[in-house]
Amino acid sequence: MGHLPGGGFQRVPDRRGLIGKFGLGTNPLRTLLLAVVAMGFLGAVFTLREWAWLYVVGIWLYLTLVPVVEAAEQTVIQQVVPLPKQGRVFGFAMAFESAAAPITAFLIAPIAQFWIIPYARSTEGAAQLAPLLGEGTSRGIALVFLVAGIIMVIAAVLAFLTPVYRRVSAEYAEAAAEAKSSSEAAEG
Repeated sequence: MGHLPGGGFQRVPDRRGLIGKFGLGTNPLRTLLLAVVAMGFLGAVFTLREWAWLYVVGIWLYLTLVPVVEAAEQTVIQQVVPLPKQGRVFGFAMAFESAAAPITAFLIAPIAQFWIIPYARSTEGAAQLAPLLGEGTSRGIALVFLVAGIIMVIAAVLAFLTPVYRRVSAEYAEAAAEAKSSSEAAEG
């Protein structure tokens, strides 16, 4: 049985999945950021119109990228962070990721509920948003997704330009080369 996004299962001939079959490339951090750029793009465009097929395809593609991001994150941490410190790093990463839910619930949701959605449903707001987001009852939340997706793309692209990206990529390459040479020495 193979796992599908959303918790479904299907029979697949190769049980490794796409990541197991193709890997994450020579630089999983680059793969992670490219997947985040794709997620941001999908998040921005899958609600541009109130078309069910666009929503379903957008969500499905978005969910197929989640395992890529998670696998890349885990791979980089496991290769770069010394084993005695990995528990603390994984714990901090989990806490940081979990912190996003309250921010969304208590900051973004009220802004959307009390300002963006009512504006998008008003006659003036609907007319201004129609050329970009089309017409319908969900245009306010579509605007939230569009802006959030654009911010996500910009943040991921800017991350490529940081010294941290270059340093962690170099540390990963060094650690991967050491692991490869030790495994070859153990085999030979």
